[in-house]
Amino acid sequence: MQASHNIIRMLSKLGFCSRKQAVEYVRDGRVTLNGRVTTSPGQPATPKDKILVDGKPPARQEKICILLNKPAGCVTTRSDELGRKTVYDYLDGAPGWIFPVGRLDLESEGLLVFTNDTALGNRLTDPRYRIPRTYKATIDGILLQRDMERIIHGGIDIGRGEFTGPAKISPLSRQGGAQTLEITITEGKNREIRRMFEALGRRTLRLERTCFGPFKLGNIPSGSWRAVPIPKDFSIF
Repeated sequence: MQASHNIIRMLSKLGFCSRKQAVEYVRDGRVTLNGRVTTSPGQPATPKDKILVDGKPPARQEKICILLNKPAGCVTTRSDELGRKTVYDYLDGAPGWIFPVGRLDLESEGLLVFTNDTALGNRLTDPRYRIPRTYKATIDGILLQRDMERIIHGGIDIGRGEFTGPAKISPLSRQGGAQTLEITITEGKNREIRRMFEALGRRTLRLERTCFGPFKLGNIPSGSWRAVPIPKDFSIF
């Protein structure tokens, strides 16, 4: 028996377009399902159904993955109503439609993964798999040993009814009144590291992601991107 999805998800899973774009295609009457125009984004569909966009089959796109070294000061969206730079401003020449896997906040920088492979995106962000994310964080002041222990064991109240999970942390360097640490978490709570340090009375001066699952930032210059192979076996991470 073929699993049933809505027509929006079917188009997205092909890597043909984003879900938002698929909704627009459907509402504009550009999509037919088994010979009939459908304007309902919730229309059920299966892989056996004949789906056409503008009278043509939506071609399954080659799966791609791109690593961007996101600069601070840009937002992780396709467009911004405030006119701020977005991560897509740094993707000139990138092939086809791709989406960011998770987000980095406005002032955070470093590794941001883009792909058109929804299975890869889901694997990296599904909390069940506890995919590690590693950051270099520079904070004001020196973190006390007891606070490092709290970070390692988890359970720090970061507000909104949320608590941190266990993490790995190690000091890297000190300069003046600031300290740089490497921290690895396995969750994707909004601004989790900044909120965690704030709960410990420390302000985050700089935050750079260096690893996300099997992907590493390496020597990609700030504001540049690099295409990388998609792992064939997701069970390795």
